[in-house]
Amino acid sequence: MRTLLVFLLLGAIAVAVALFARISTGYVLFVAPPYRLELSVNAFLLLLAALFVAVYAIARFAARLARLPSEVREHRRAQHVERARAKQDAAVVGLLEGRYGRARQAADEALAIPRSSGLAALIGAKAALEMRDFGAVESLLARADAQVRSLAVPRMMIEAEAALEQGRTADALARLAELKREAGMHTAALRLELRTLTQAGRHAETPALIDQLHKRKVYDAGQAELLRAAAHAEALRALGADPGGLRAYWGRLSDAERAQPRVARAAARAFGDQGSPREAAEIALRSLERHWDPELVALYAGCELPDVTKQLETAERWLPAHSQDASLLFALGRLCERAQLWGKAQTYYEASLALEDGWRTRLALGELLARIGQHEAASANLAAALRLAIAELEGRSR
Repeated sequence: MRTLLVFLLLGAIAVAVALFARISTGYVLFVAPPYRLELSVNAFLLLLAALFVAVYAIARFAARLARLPSEVREHRRAQHVERARAKQDAAVVGLLEGRYGRARQAADEALAIPRSSGLAALIGAKAALEMRDFGAVESLLARADAQVRSLAVPRMMIEAEAALEQGRTADALARLAELKREAGMHTAALRLELRTLTQAGRHAETPALIDQLHKRKVYDAGQAELLRAAAHAEALRALGADPGGLRAYWGRLSDAERAQPRVARAAARAFGDQGSPREAAEIALRSLERHWDPELVALYAGCELPDVTKQLETAERWLPAHSQDASLLFALGRLCERAQLWGKAQTYYEASLALEDGWRTRLALGELLARIGQHEAASANLAAALRLAIAELEGRSR
């Protein structure tokens, strides 16, 4: 419909022009003595239209010529950008595929093209970091195009990770602190900070980070609980030579955290090493009330309390529920030996060996038998303990 209207309009205009030309009898006179030029109005109008078209065409051609150098420059720039982008994309693909050499080569090729993006420098630095080429990492990050503000966060992440890989945890934490001031801590930065604090041995600071990562769905509840327990255990172990610091840290933990077997084991060992066997035994007992753990049973039996009889009675209350636990039977044997109940101790040791033949139990039984004068049986058990210990060492060395 629209096209039909245009054709009708053009037809009407053509008819109007034809009628005007037919009825027009005027003329146009140009006088420039001694010359005189006389034209009809129709011819003058045609010449005027032709002149307008000619001037317009010449003006367009001149403007085109004037724009040609800038258009050539823009075309070349677009070609450079497109080539650099293609190389940059190839570098990203190589990085994601784990082909770090290919990623590094593509990034270098992209940087060799004029007007390349500083992002290619960061991609190359990340690939070089994975290849542990720390000199290349520093040189790529030092480029001017990698120092732009829009790339500050990824640049600082790579710098922090490079410092961590080189063992410079203080520098890594400094870069992460700067990143936090710049843009706040995102999930990847939190994970990197957790790695850095762990490597630096600052385990007491990691539980808060683990909680944040749990809220961000990085770890589920079970994983977060295990990681917190491991962090608390390492922190307690590090405070083994600091009685005041150990008590203060232990006092800050919740009852649920104290009941974690791994945490309780570390705390019991630390208090025991500091000469506080009663506190070590209480820690082991409270954890065992919620979670059965053979290592905690052994730690409890190793706490030399003044009232060994009461300690033995407490341990024997666990026997009905854990009669098939070799470590509990071994711990009961040790407690009976401390109480000088030789026959009972021998019975527990032999029951433990019936469930699990270990060199520690063989050694304890051999020493007990030697003490009560059964030298032949003692020698057999001590020889067996030696064989089992050698076999265990050989297994670890393989």
